[in-house]
Amino acid sequence: MIIDELLGLIRRREVTWTGTVLPAGIADSARSHQQELQMFVAVRALSMGAGYSEFESDEIASAVMTRLG
Repeated sequence: MIIDELLGLIRRREVTWTGTVLPAGIADSARSHQQELQMFVAVRALSMGAGYSEFESDEIASAVMTRLG
């Protein structure tokens, strides 16, 4: 399952920050949750790179973040 694979990458520190431009509306909120947002964006990008749609990738990234706690 992709969620377990992504969690494995995170645990092995194979997922790192990716430079992302944030929309102005969420920039302030993002500053207070920067690490979580960066991880979400990285996981979402990996999922999309694996062929999942944007919608599916959002759900996958949300599930990964929930399991990370």
